Amino acid sequence: MGVRVTSQGPGKNVMTCAHHYQDWDITPGLYVPHLLTGQCYLLGDDLKVGEEERSWRRVVCDREHLTRRQKDHDWFAYCQQGHGASFAKDNISLLFGAPGAYQWKGIVRMEVLDNLDIYSVDARETGNIDDFNPKLIPLKSNSYLGFSIDSGMALIRKGELTIVSGAPRGGYSGQVAFLKADPMAQRNLSVELVLSGPGLASSFGYDLAVVDLNSDGWDDLAVGAPQFFVKDGEVGGAVYIYINNKGRNWENIVPVKLLGHKDSMFGLAVENIGDINQDHYGDIAVGAPYEGSGLVYLYYGSPDGVNREPGQIISSQSKKVKLFGYSLTGNLDVDDNQYPDLAVGSLSDSIFVYRARPVVTVSTALKIAPNEIDIAKKRCDEQICFFAVEACFTYTAHPESFNPKLMLNFTSDADYEMKKSRVRVNFMDSSQGKLELSGQGRQACHKTTLRLLRNIKDKLQNIPISVTVSLSSSQTTSASADQLSFTPVLNRYQQKTTSSEIVLINRGCGSDKICQSNLDLQYKFCSKKTQAGQDVFKSLASEDGVAVITPSDEDIALEITVTNKNGDDAHQSRLAITLPDIVRYSSYSTTAEKQVSCTDNRMPIACDLGNPLQRDAEVTFYVILTTSGLTLSTKLINITLQLETTSEQTIKPIQAFAKVVFELQLQVNGIARPSQVSIGDIVKGESAIKSVDQIGNSVQYEFRITNLGRPLKHFANASLSIYWPKENSVGKWLLYLTHITNDGVHSVPCSPVDEVSPLKHVKGWHDTARKRREAEHKALSTDGFTFLPTKRKYKTLTCSDGLNCVEIRCPLLGLDSTARIVLHSRLWNATLAEDYSSLNYLLIVVDATLTLTNAPENIGLKPEKLRTKAKLTVFLERKTEFLVKVAWWIILLTVMSLLLLLAFLGFLLWKRGCIHCIDHKKKFSDNGTPNIETAPLKG
Repeated sequence: MGVRVTSQGPGKNVMTCAHHYQDWDITPGLYVPHLLTGQCYLLGDDLKVGEEERSWRRVVCDREHLTRRQKDHDWFAYCQQGHGASFAKDNISLLFGAPGAYQWKGIVRMEVLDNLDIYSVDARETGNIDDFNPKLIPLKSNSYLGFSIDSGMALIRKGELTIVSGAPRGGYSGQVAFLKADPMAQRNLSVELVLSGPGLASSFGYDLAVVDLNSDGWDDLAVGAPQFFVKDGEVGGAVYIYINNKGRNWENIVPVKLLGHKDSMFGLAVENIGDINQDHYGDIAVGAPYEGSGLVYLYYGSPDGVNREPGQIISSQSKKVKLFGYSLTGNLDVDDNQYPDLAVGSLSDSIFVYRARPVVTVSTALKIAPNEIDIAKKRCDEQICFFAVEACFTYTAHPESFNPKLMLNFTSDADYEMKKSRVRVNFMDSSQGKLELSGQGRQACHKTTLRLLRNIKDKLQNIPISVTVSLSSSQTTSASADQLSFTPVLNRYQQKTTSSEIVLINRGCGSDKICQSNLDLQYKFCSKKTQAGQDVFKSLASEDGVAVITPSDEDIALEITVTNKNGDDAHQSRLAITLPDIVRYSSYSTTAEKQVSCTDNRMPIACDLGNPLQRDAEVTFYVILTTSGLTLSTKLINITLQLETTSEQTIKPIQAFAKVVFELQLQVNGIARPSQVSIGDIVKGESAIKSVDQIGNSVQYEFRITNLGRPLKHFANASLSIYWPKENSVGKWLLYLTHITNDGVHSVPCSPVDEVSPLKHVKGWHDTARKRREAEHKALSTDGFTFLPTKRKYKTLTCSDGLNCVEIRCPLLGLDSTARIVLHSRLWNATLAEDYSSLNYLLIVVDATLTLTNAPENIGLKPEKLRTKAKLTVFLERKTEFLVKVAWWIILLTVMSLLLLLAFLGFLLWKRGCIHCIDHKKKFSDNGTPNIETAPLKG
């Protein structure tokens, strides 16, 4: 008893049902010992039954049903009437559901409320009472039609009663049937359309409610599906809201879905609770009895249908209560305050009645004087500018007789869209307070003064002013003596904040007072050097239009030029620069007359360009960046440049790209030691040579590599390529490579290794002091006397002149600062003596080049001193006395001895009289002619 309790309204009837009522028939069916028919009871407004039993006891599966058909589950033995029961919206009919009839297909019955009137119409039910034909019901068995039931006078056609009934097991997910009185059969309810639930086994139609949510005059439908779930989700139950489309195309309406929490059985109870907040839109309540100890969600109607967020969530606030919200009854007014109340049932021994509190709506009028200002004209940067602000408040409520005094809290705010550090105005006195409203429609006002701050940045955007209101929580209101006292609430959906603004007038804007700027940006990458204390910027080289950055000790700079050609003033013009992690901001540089400043407060870097940047203005500045964070994996730098302004302009970000190429700063120098040699007297052929000493002169080609940049610990592909003149043009030996030594790099052999000591029958090299002294003795020194003839024949031998050369490649792995690679060799004297005997000397040149192999595309060599030539001078003449190097002191003694010998000979000649002195006076005769004397020689 009490599975369903419903009221027709104040002063009218109440109906309650017992769906498990059993009829112990004296002649039960074979398989049905007791008939589970169920029944309902109609009570008056005093909750008492009438005099006539047939008027207050209402039975669907009555004797007519049980006698005309067999007493089993295929027909009416398990009708279970009363789980769904309702007063019809036409106010003259009762509606009953019997979900167990016709093998639990279910039936819905409509009969008149006053059945004692002899002129009352006959009862109707699905399947037609005259035929008891289940085929007239377009649902499958076990659908439970009649499990829930409601009706409306504007569901399909205005003014015509339409019954809606849930069948929570219909169609495997649940269904809702729309029923009407069949005009062709007096005792039949025909099915007009069927809605199917979208979720499998969701129990769609477990409960439902008809309510006009958007107040358009058409009834909307809320359907509960408490067993709806989402796999692996947190959803447990749903309510589908169908907003009526003027009675058309119900099957095509896309419902609004309200979802409950997991395992909450949200939607087990759905109830029309009337306009609980008096906003002229119908509201609903939804029970979620398994969410904790149970919750009830209130959803308010709106012009769009329903607010998706609950307006209120109600709990029992008692741990003893279980399954709170299992049943709901709305549209009550237990305290007669003209606000609908709500009764909530549970499966404990308690019910809860919630009275609706009066709802007040506060209106706010906001005035500002003056409401506009030209900051430049009023010279507000030099003197203080004030604004008077007045806010006036009134309130309305339902009913009009509700007229208490209300204490109102208000808070004024100014320039609230700005950060606190950048507000442009402040209040001269308190910006918040309380006001008493003495009654509905009675105005109360508050005045305050605002002061405009000096040197504000934002001179374009208007300054917003707002006032926010709330009711004081400490106040109480007194209703009439026959009403209980309680506090009203502020309308949840009213505009609690009222806003206005101070309009800023700008001369640099267009005639429409709107500044439409035309900012444009150009950029290029530059190198930065300091000369005579001044920064000098030079554009970087480019490849395919993209700048190339070479990481070095020097910084790079981004030259940026911003223009505002033919545009209105660009207020708070700003450039935001977003750098990749591998590039860091260092500083900025600009000319003195340009007011540009950049700040590095993490990212992005902000550069102020001017406030405002006026029409046709142009600024150029440099953002200096450091590249010390670049790594070998960096191939491209992408810098985002975003112009910003509070003027009207849509500006897309610009991507500044630059390639990164690492240049290895390697240099190589080569020298032959000794640089001059003579082939000597003794030469032997290849077959007669048994050791390297017999080949010829010892010559070392030394190559010194200098690294001015990063250590080559990660550059295994840097190497020195030496073009070794192994043979002359006819295939005879020229330079015989005996071995290679190095220092300053990792000990990695040069390749090809078979080019070192290729003759197996020749014994290896001997690194002894004596051999080095012999080689030095054979060398010709530049500070000795060679007495060479002035014109001599010679020839230069290089790999490009037809020599048979081999490339010797020596890896430079691990090169830090300097390294030395020495190629030890022997000059093949026999070849020189046989093929070049007609020459006085030869120049043998060995070329060497620094190279990279299989290097990434962003790694290269700096093109300075990458090549070198080591020259050796070979004298082909036989060894003679004057070619021997003579010590200077021997030469000096020899010259002195010769001079002494010459002096001694002169002295002897004088003693012998071979040398006479002539008298100058007797040189001429008296007539002026010279005297000539002759004398015989003595000997």
